[in-house]
Amino acid sequence: MTASAITLAPSDVADLERSPPTAPSGLAGLVQPHALRLGVIRPTLTYLGVESDDAERLLLGTLLCLGGLPQARQPRQGLGPYAISEALHTRLWDEHLAHHPDKASLLRGLASQRCFLRDPHAELGFNLAYATAMAWLVYETQGVRLGTGASIGTLARIWQLAYPHRSGRASDFVKAWMQAHPMGDVISA
Repeated sequence: MTASAITLAPSDVADLERSPPTAPSGLAGLVQPHALRLGVIRPTLTYLGVESDDAERLLLGTLLCLGGLPQARQPRQGLGPYAISEALHTRLWDEHLAHHPDKASLLRGLASQRCFLRDPHAELGFNLAYATAMAWLVYETQGVRLGTGASIGTLARIWQLAYPHRSGRASDFVKAWMQAHPMGDVISA
């Protein structure tokens, strides 16, 4: 059996260009959203003393949205799946955690033993629990207080107003959520 080259007709190429990808990109393209939520986001928030379905959904939506935003709308010099910049990371430590030693101790407990001392910003890229905790801290320092039962639209508006990005829209958040959850919010467990 011999393999032969496949030649695409111009109409085939045009069809590919018109069809946007529907699968989640970024981290959610590698791991199922419910696995991220139940295996990383929920345990991290619980560790921080935050037990909120809406907080879980907000952080999952943040991951999904940032993974699908065009580069032009991504936070400048963002690191890791939550795209937190070194400047923001430093500001969170210097302006917030420095005044909340118990919380700082919790965050430091999530960080790697030696790597954090050498390059604390690297934790944002390879330590998902630490990055999740820092992303929650972004919302917390912006004064975000969640009730219960927030709609995806409400969470999207919170993301748009409180999380760093460049001209991201609430509709970007909703679109990313719906691509990952075509049947709606089916992972409210």
